[in-house]
Amino acid sequence: MAKLLLSRYCTFRCLKLSMTDSASSFIYKVTQESADLKAAAKLLDTRDDNAHPLNHESFFRSRFVVVAMTEEGDLIGCAAIKEGEGEIAEMGYLMVSPAYRRRGVAQRLTQERVEVARREGVKLLWATVRDENKASKVNLLKNGFQFWRNYQSIRGTGNVVGWYYMSLEEGLDVDAVMESLVGERIRVD
Repeated sequence: MAKLLLSRYCTFRCLKLSMTDSASSFIYKVTQESADLKAAAKLLDTRDDNAHPLNHESFFRSRFVVVAMTEEGDLIGCAAIKEGEGEIAEMGYLMVSPAYRRRGVAQRLTQERVEVARREGVKLLWATVRDENKASKVNLLKNGFQFWRNYQSIRGTGNVVGWYYMSLEEGLDVDAVMESLVGERIRVD
């Protein structure tokens, strides 16, 4: 159902009315087009994240992917709402090509994902960020996310991972939802 709604949304808004950031002339669109997803996966594969390589199958099942492109059509950034269904959704797969960083691209990719999530009926967005990833933490906070808690990574890397959320519905019991997502992870104070 979400893919069908997204398909209608993309056909109407993204393909006909691609949003352009006038300050930087970058084009942002929500896409499920195979060529866009492959280009985004190729960009994500360049991440310096040996402990967490991209799972291509999971990425291609994302609820939706937002890409940033130059006016010439070169992909310079991407981000997604990860695979899944329901009213709770995980943000992830944010990457901006190094040559285009510090221009507001990551912030705009996050804004676009939040807006689509609202339209799709998502009630809570959440994300995890490794402690050393200062840029991603700042990006989430600038976009209205709240820091929740730190936990040890479940990958056995020793990394501390911060958990962030954005409630899109008033009255939601955020602590209960976040507790259900965290599971048996070890909290770091």
